[in-house]
Amino acid sequence: MNEDRGPAGRARGPAPAPAEIERALEHAWGLLEAGAPEKVAGLLRPLLEGGVADPDDRADLHHLLGVACEDSGDREGMVAEWLEARRLDVEGDDEARELGEAEFARVVQDALDELPPEILERLRNVPLIADDRPSEEMVRDGTDPRILGLFHGLSMPHESTLGPAFPDTIHLFARNIERVSADERELREEIRVTVLHETAHYFGFDEDELARLGLG
Repeated sequence: MNEDRGPAGRARGPAPAPAEIERALEHAWGLLEAGAPEKVAGLLRPLLEGGVADPDDRADLHHLLGVACEDSGDREGMVAEWLEARRLDVEGDDEARELGEAEFARVVQDALDELPPEILERLRNVPLIADDRPSEEMVRDGTDPRILGLFHGLSMPHESTLGPAFPDTIHLFARNIERVSADERELREEIRVTVLHETAHYFGFDEDELARLGLG
């Protein structure tokens, strides 16, 4: 029987099955929640070295390794893992988004229309940019490549005392929102929640407050 060979000519067993990868990812998230990120690499790295065939599975493993590096304070490792996860995600993209740009923009506007007029007036000069996902530069700066949205700048309460030192921008990442949505109805709701979530960040709400509002 032919035998696959790993690095340096070492024998390598059969590639891990999808169910094994899923169990490992669940276990890894449990380790992170338990405050043991240092154990994640020992769990996930052997799977990658074993030859994971599916690019989506490889991307999931690299992404979670990046999260573990972040929690461990290993910024260099985090960026390396997240850049690889991003590369694999990009390679796996369909040619077109599930919603075209015009329809995506309409769903965004519908979400904004839920806000009171005085809030919309304050947002008038805050650009809202829809990209597929964070750029490589953003990932190198420490942004999770699978984040759904991002408010960049100073929240409004800080601007009132410090002045607008940074350009305020709200980013939406369409491919990432698609990735966590099971169908079009869920996709539209995820866009809505992400718009309201990042808008609330501009007004100074933190993650705990957003969770209480159902926008976590």
